[in-house]
Amino acid sequence: MRRVILAIAVIGGAVFGVSQALGASEAITAIGPDPHYGKVSFTIDRGATATFDNQDSSATQHDVTAFDTGGAKNLPLFRSATISAGQTPVNGTASLGAGTYRFFCTVHPTQMTGQLVVTPSSTPTVAVTILSRRIGPVASSGKLKVKVRGVLATNTVPLTARKGKKKLGSTRVDDLAAGSSRTVKLALSRAGRNALKNGGSAKIKVTAAPPGDQQVSAAQRLR
Repeated sequence: MRRVILAIAVIGGAVFGVSQALGASEAITAIGPDPHYGKVSFTIDRGATATFDNQDSSATQHDVTAFDTGGAKNLPLFRSATISAGQTPVNGTASLGAGTYRFFCTVHPTQMTGQLVVTPSSTPTVAVTILSRRIGPVASSGKLKVKVRGVLATNTVPLTARKGKKKLGSTRVDDLAAGSSRTVKLALSRAGRNALKNGGSAKIKVTAAPPGDQQVSAAQRLR
């Protein structure tokens, strides 16, 4: 019986190890002597900080850098230190949404390029709460008070308020850090305000839809 239990434990541990490996983030590697990244594409989990591992035996310096080409100032989207050997974190990757991002080595920009694939989170990355309770003030002001909390760092969180199938209004929260909260006043459209007027109560639903991540919703009856 002890042997059976031990065998089950070993098999269970092996399966667990495999599942851990499948979900793990891989390091971005550089190798030589001709400078290039170890692969064309590397994958990390949503919310993880990537690692750059310089395995070039010639001790040539390399790094990992990506720029936010859509930004007005063209600032680094993520970047590692420039190192001749060993490992270093790639700062900024923990804030990336799910998707594919091109990167390069600033020392060898034409020779070394690659892409980082960020996989969607298997759990919600944000939480949302409707703070407003009374329908009168919301209808008259045209503002619905909503609190958004970041479970993981998220660049953009679109918010949409509805009464049944009718859209009342929308807004978004930008640059939400992990563990932080933001309270916003979601502006209602004219049609949205009219939908709440002259009503004793209304059940409101607010949906947060971070691009590439799970949608989450909160409901509240305004009286």
